[in-house]
This record gives sequence, structure tokens and C-alpha cells, in this order.
Amino acid sequence: MQPGDLVGQTLGHYRIKREVGHGGMAAVFLAEDIHLGREVALKVFWPRPGETQDFLRRFAREARVLAQLDHPNILPVYDYGEQGELAYLVTPYMSGGTLKEVLRKRRAFPPSEATELICQVLSALQYAHDRNLIHRDIKPGNLLFKGNGNLVLADFGLVKVLQGEQGDDTQLHTLSQSGQITGTPEYMAPEQINGKAEAASDIYSMGVVLYEMVTGMRPFTGDTLLATLMKHAQEQPRPPRELNPYVSPRMETAILKALEKDPYRRFARPIDFQQALQQVDSPASNTRVASLTAASNAPGIEDSPTAPDIQAQAPGPDHVALAEREAGSNGPHSPLHDQPGRSGLRSPAQTPVSLQARQRGGAESVTPLPPAYPWVQSQTIAPPPEMQQPQGPSRHSRTPAAVLAVLLVLLVGLVASLLLTPLRTTLFGQHLATTPTSASRTVTVPARLGTTPTPGNTQAMPPTSTACPADGTARPATLAALSLGHDPTIVYIVNESDARGNPTFGTIKIYNTVTGAKKELAKTSSTEVTEAQVSNDGQWVLFVATVAGVSELRLVRLDGQGLQTLLCAPSGVTIRDSQWSIDQLHIIFDEFPRIGEPTVYLLNILTGKLQVEVVPPASGLALVPRTWLDNARVLMVGIVPDSDAPAQNIYILNIANGSNQNASNVTEVFNSSLLPKSSCWDFDTSFDAQSLFIAQCVPGFPTGSSQIVQRPVAGGSSTTVLTSSTLAFNTVRVIDPHNPSSLLALAADPGPSGPNGDPAHDGLYFLNLNTPLSPTRLTDAPADSYSILNAFSQYFWSNVSRDDTMYALETITPGTNAYALSYGPLYGGEPTTFASIADTVLEIAGWTTT
Repeated sequence: MQPGDLVGQTLGHYRIKREVGHGGMAAVFLAEDIHLGREVALKVFWPRPGETQDFLRRFAREARVLAQLDHPNILPVYDYGEQGELAYLVTPYMSGGTLKEVLRKRRAFPPSEATELICQVLSALQYAHDRNLIHRDIKPGNLLFKGNGNLVLADFGLVKVLQGEQGDDTQLHTLSQSGQITGTPEYMAPEQINGKAEAASDIYSMGVVLYEMVTGMRPFTGDTLLATLMKHAQEQPRPPRELNPYVSPRMETAILKALEKDPYRRFARPIDFQQALQQVDSPASNTRVASLTAASNAPGIEDSPTAPDIQAQAPGPDHVALAEREAGSNGPHSPLHDQPGRSGLRSPAQTPVSLQARQRGGAESVTPLPPAYPWVQSQTIAPPPEMQQPQGPSRHSRTPAAVLAVLLVLLVGLVASLLLTPLRTTLFGQHLATTPTSASRTVTVPARLGTTPTPGNTQAMPPTSTACPADGTARPATLAALSLGHDPTIVYIVNESDARGNPTFGTIKIYNTVTGAKKELAKTSSTEVTEAQVSNDGQWVLFVATVAGVSELRLVRLDGQGLQTLLCAPSGVTIRDSQWSIDQLHIIFDEFPRIGEPTVYLLNILTGKLQVEVVPPASGLALVPRTWLDNARVLMVGIVPDSDAPAQNIYILNIANGSNQNASNVTEVFNSSLLPKSSCWDFDTSFDAQSLFIAQCVPGFPTGSSQIVQRPVAGGSSTTVLTSSTLAFNTVRVIDPHNPSSLLALAADPGPSGPNGDPAHDGLYFLNLNTPLSPTRLTDAPADSYSILNAFSQYFWSNVSRDDTMYALETITPGTNAYALSYGPLYGGEPTTFASIADTVLEIAGWTTT
């Protein structure tokens, strides 16, 4: 029987919906519990020919043991059963992903975050060891993220069920009858390789995982399976601090103790390893990740030539991913249903953004203009002398240099903690800003994927004002830091109106995808919120609201405090197209009169300085901001004022050229008139600010077509990266800072002259340009409805959660005037609707964490 033959069948009271992964003796399916009406993961096993009775006997005994495990960091077993020659195990279905997938994206964790996560698993391991259970297959693929960001240990004890060739359940057989090694060689302890696994073997595997988390590399890899196993048995690992100087000496000592060849020299118990990590000193630099300069020429995790994990059991999509979606659109959150969380996702290989910098190996060279997302570039640290040369007998002669290097790293961490954290404001005031200069570039790497906030970081908000400043002026923003949590959270707009369409309440709200909790940040009567966006640091929402007929630019903090009005437009003028710069120093926006051309303004939010950046044109196209390319340049599009004509062309405005610029100061980088007639187009920028991704579509009957090209910002020929003869992609967004080939795209085919196209292929797609022939369809197009991505901002956190695992989407049904907001996993799966109201406008503003 093939795994696909089970789709549509029922085992026990579980209806199998689709396969999510399989291996030699097992397959994992998404299934529905018919009795409880919830989605579960169903892992189905089938024995080798002639082993059915012995297999089922051992399976039943092992399943009973697993079902009795009750620990928050161990994957729970809901049920198990047998049907014919098949056996199955039922667990929660979890779409959060695995640590393996996150490591493919991030390559390394800050040591403090890695410590927190590993300690959770060590607690689970101690619980199991106390019950005489040894895992024997600990690896990132068996560590799954729950919706709240915690790790759970999966596949507990099943290795001996699947791989035991005899009736002795206490013995691990690493050699199958065919002579092939089973298990995962990159994580095996030396004694486990010899078929003598013991409790200390799990501690060794945990040491390998932690080493990989903080350095971005496994301690031992080889060109062949045998070479890898020999290194585990004979070689000493490279000290982690040589690969990441932010690893503290105590953490390095703990990791190397866990990796001792002799099991009696390792930690005696998982709790001993856990306590050693919890006592690790935590300098400011411990929350950061080095660029792994010393490892720039070594293969990364996904680049390792070693064969992938070799095992008889099915890994699922690296194993069963579990997190069940919330039942209903607005119902209470069920404790049984973990929402998708911080974990990584889908792509089998991720490309670091600063690959060129890694290949160069030295400090990153200075460029005239900062990149679009400077924090996603590798932070390069000049390695100490002992890191620049191979280890040798004269190591003690270099000790003073090593001491100086450690002190230098600590000093850098201290300076960073003073300048790059909320303590900066306390010591130096609010107007201190770290900006790149012609001599050097300070690259700040803020927490991604929900790093644990430092206690005490939240600062009290000083008094603020929602009164309008004097005409033609603006007030500086009043800012105070807010400590954020882990949970992926959506910021959205709710606009209520009466029967005649007059605004009644305009509200900024947040929705926590883990807890299901909703909170109002700002709600004002007689108000319509016309646009909103989330700041780079995730702490603030910038929005435009028409309050009693006056268009105002406002700010509110993510805890609902600090509501303030920065400026008000004159009577009869509307603020539109506001874009907050990546460094959060400037806001560029248009003021639109009822009739005529808009004026482009630039506001410095720290000083309150307001200036005309682009004067209205005497004729031709007017300019409106679309997104910041970097901290100095803004991508603009041309519009025909007082018309419904689509946007035309793409331009670059450089604010370094000063105020009162005009068409002669901007640079055209794309001319839309070169496209075929009746075509649609959209664009986004790459994270290194070097390229534009431009989607060009031609609606058709019954289907349209499109292509996506990559075009250098500085000029040059375009490269076609995707072509489709059936999908009319009219929206494209670059969404993953760690994989520039990951895009979100909306396909909609209204036909050449109205709603005559075929909607069968319409919807939201995930595109990996490394595999352009297989776009992943995330949503269908609802009947008589259409979907849109964020209409106000194009930063990746506008449409995708900060951990790059989930998207947010708005769906509108014009006939019933109904709006719905939903989110879903980027690697595929059913979306969750969290807000749906008729005759009330709902719009996505972006993602943060709470």
C-alpha cells in the first residue's frame, strides 16, 4: 500500500484529508477527528513483510508509554490504534514548523534566546529520563514550535519501535539487517554510533543542537556518512566562540562539556546541563548574533555535503507540525488549538541576504547609500587574531590577544546597549540617532522571531496631545520604549459608519494569533482611519484619521498609550500615502487638495521639522510615495491628478537633495508605458535595495498571463524570473529578509473588459523563485469577492508576521459590502478568519508581537 492510497479513507474515527510527509515505514497525514470536529496529525505505520504481529505488539506497548507522558515541552499523544496491518498515532496538528526550518532561515540564534529554548527541551528530557525513557533521535527536525514560541520534543521513543529488530525494547540497533546505519549521523554520540546508546547520548545530541543554534554550523560534517561518524568519534569540535564571539566563555564551556567523547565526562543529567546554561553570564552582546565571519568559508547548515537525515521512520514535514486553527471566525479561543507561532517555514533552502559579505570574510565595505533593510545584513565583526589563524601549538603565546579580543567584544556590547536600546533615551535624550556615515556603518540587528524582551524596558509615556498644532507646523513625536512579547500579532483598522455612510467610530485594533485576544489601541468617535502602518521596531502605529472632517497624522503605542497628533492638514486637504522611514526618523506623505495636484511633505518626527519635499507639478504627472528604498531614498510613482488613471512609472526621490524638489530632481527607474496595453503592473524592492521585482500581467479571457522580472535599481536589463500563462499576478511583495527569492503574489483575472475572466486560478500564492514552476496557492478566490494585501505599506512586516511564517489578507465582497480579515501559514493550509463584519470596513495595517 502506498501512502497516497489512504487519502480519503478513515482509520478509527479519523478521516484522512491529505498527506504531509512520509518515510520508509510511516507517513504523516492531516486528518479530521470525526467525533470532536478538530484537525489532528495522524502518523500511520506499516511493518515490514513478516513482522506484523511482533511490530503491533511492540507498537501497542510503546504507544501506551507515550500516551502517559505529560509535560508541556513533549508532544502529547491524543490517541493510538490499529486497523488491519496498520498502526497509527494521533497528535495535535501543528503548523508552526520545526527548529530545523528556522535554522535554515536564520542560520543562528542569539545565545540568550538559544539558551531559553534549549532549557525548555532539557526540562522535557529530564522528565523522560526520570521515567527510564531515552529519546535517541534528538535533532532540530524533532523540535517543534508551539504557537506561544515554546519548543516541544517530538518522536519520543518511536525510534526503538520502528528500528528494533529484536524483541528487546531497551536496546538501540544502529545497524539494520541491510547493514545501513539508521538515525541521524550529524547528531549521534560516539557510543550511539557503536550501538550503545544511553541517557548521556541524549545530552550529547542536545549539545550538538545548541552548538548549531549559536554558531550556524553543526560541529561535525563530512563529505561522506562515514567521515561524519568518524569525526564524532575522534575529533574535537571547534570552540563555538571562534565562530560567534557573542557566545560567552561559560556557555562555550557548557556546550563543550555536553560534547565530551566520554559519556562519563558529560553532564550527568539533563537538569545539570540546564542549570549550567541558566547560570551563564549574560552581557549585552549575548542577545546578538555575530556574522559568523570565521565560518564564512565553511558550509552552512543547508550547504553541508553530508547526506540528509537517514531514518526508517517518516519525518513528516520534518515531523508532525502541530497547531490547530481556531474554530470559527470570532469564537473564543480553544485551549486545544495552538495557533501558528514563531517558528520557521517552508523553503527547503534559504539564502542569507548578505552572502557576498560572508564570502568576502572581512568587515562589510561602505556603500554610498544604506540598504533597504540594514538589520538583515550580516553584522560583520573583525575577528581577533586567534580567529584569523588556525589553532597551533603556540596557543598560549596568543593568550593576551585573546583576552583583548574578549574585552573588545564586551566593550562593543556595552556601547551597543547604551546607544541601541531604550537606555539611550534615558542617558542622552530622545534626539540621539544612530545613522550611517561616510566613514562607517552601524548595523543594528533587532530581535526577530520574538526574542524574549528584557524586563524593565517599557518606559512610562510622557503626556501627549491630540490637539492640532498650528497651521503649517508639526510637533515632534513623544516616544517611549515598549517591551514586546513573542506572539505574532496583527494590527488592523475598523471603520464603523451609520446608515448614511457617515463615520461613527474609527479604531486601531490588534489581534493576538496565539491567544485569540483582541484589544483596541485607539478608538475615536466621528472618525475614519484612512491608512495605518506599523513601525520597524513594532512598537508604534502611524495612522491617518479624518477626525470631524480634519485629516490628521497620528501615532499610538502598541499598548494603547501615547495617542498623539503630529500634524493636521488644512481644511479641504487630505493627508495620503504616508510612509515611515526604516530608521523611524522621517515620514514622507502627500497633501491632496479636493482639486489639483498634491504636495509632497517630509516630517522629521524627532524635531517636528516640516518641509515641502516636492512642489506640485505645473503639468504632467504628480508624485506620490510608495515605499522607502533605504533611509535616504523613496520610491515614488506618478499619478494623473483628478483622474482614475492607474499609477505610471517608478521614480527615486533622494531626501538628501533637500526641500522644494521637482521632477528634475527625481530619477525614473521604470517606464510603464513600455508595457502592453490593457496590462496591469505592480512592484516591490529587494532587501538589499539593489533590485526591483516587477509583476506585469495581462488579463485575458478566460485566463490571463503574467511575468515577474527583476530589474536593477541603478539601471540595466531586466531578468525574467517567473512566467505564467494562466495566472495574472497583479500584486507582488518581497516578504522574507533571509530568502530574497520568496515572494507573495496575488492573482486576479477580471478579463480584458470587466468581470469576464476565469477566477479558478485566482488567489494568494507563495512564490519561491528558485523553483518558479511550482508556486504554492495559499487561498482561493471567494465567489463574487476579491482579496488584497496591505494597501498602506510594503515593508515585509506589513503582510507577513515578523517570524516569516504567516500572511495576513483582506477579502471584500462588494455585493454584500462585507469585509473579512484572515491569516494563514505561508507554507500552505487553511486560513483563519479573525474578523468579519458587514457594512464595516476592515483593513490590515501590519504585524508586530505582543
